Amino acid sequence: MTTSAAVRYAPSGQNPNVRPRIGMFRLRAILTTILAAILALIFIWPFLCILGSTFNKIDVVLNPLSPIPAKFSLQFYQLMFSEKYHFQDYILNSVWIAVATTALSTLACTLSGYALAKLRFPGRDLLFSFIIGVMLLPTTTMLVPQFVVMRDLKLVNTYWGLILPGVGGGAFGIFLMRQFMLNIPTEMLEAARMDGANEFDLFFRIVLPNAKAGIGVIATLSLRGSWNSLLWPQIIISDVNKRLLMPAIANLNQQQVADVFALPVVRTASIVAALVPLALYAYSQKYFVSTLAGAIKG
Repeated sequence: MTTSAAVRYAPSGQNPNVRPRIGMFRLRAILTTILAAILALIFIWPFLCILGSTFNKIDVVLNPLSPIPAKFSLQFYQLMFSEKYHFQDYILNSVWIAVATTALSTLACTLSGYALAKLRFPGRDLLFSFIIGVMLLPTTTMLVPQFVVMRDLKLVNTYWGLILPGVGGGAFGIFLMRQFMLNIPTEMLEAARMDGANEFDLFFRIVLPNAKAGIGVIATLSLRGSWNSLLWPQIIISDVNKRLLMPAIANLNQQQVADVFALPVVRTASIVAALVPLALYAYSQKYFVSTLAGAIKG
């Protein structure tokens, strides 16, 4: 009698002997979230410990495994910007180089991607094949040819020697923008041409407004690469007054034996240097998914 009643009042199309799985799915989601939070804490804990050490007082011993400073102080930041270390000069040099390189390389990538995706000219496919081939080459293999070219152009130990190699935007940036440009409807461009628009009008009035996401990603990657660049600035720049932030941190890190404050200043400068990439990815993360999805689709 009881079984028949259960069958009678069970919802239509549902087996009364099958237990609901909503609770199991919810439990799985909770466990997955807890595991992800634990793993995130494990990976971010060293960064938090370094961040806490930069706010510690100079003459106070800090537990290296604790992110909480024993005595809160800004002495390491004041020391970093003092006359002895003058990291503010290195930061300004890096800002100037990163902004100039990002602006020029983003423009070059956008123009190249538009030409390879929407313009027809002899050798277009062959040129794109060469760009794909350049993507396969390790970056270090290009250092010697780049230095020889910069030396012949008398650009060694100059800021232009740092900027010009990045003006091309890199093979990956051109490839990404070309794939993104393929998603812009060609019919829209043809309609604008029929209305009398030239290629410059098409590019600045139609293509650029529809390529904001791709431009944002390329600018983020270019700015991040220029800001974090270490090997090439060490090769091309020998003047201390023109030194960038990352080479300055690496150089000070080698002076730990002679300078007792070298290591804490290096940690503090590293935290300041990490703020730019973190801010970039926090701001532009919404563009990455749509741009990469468009590049894969294209």
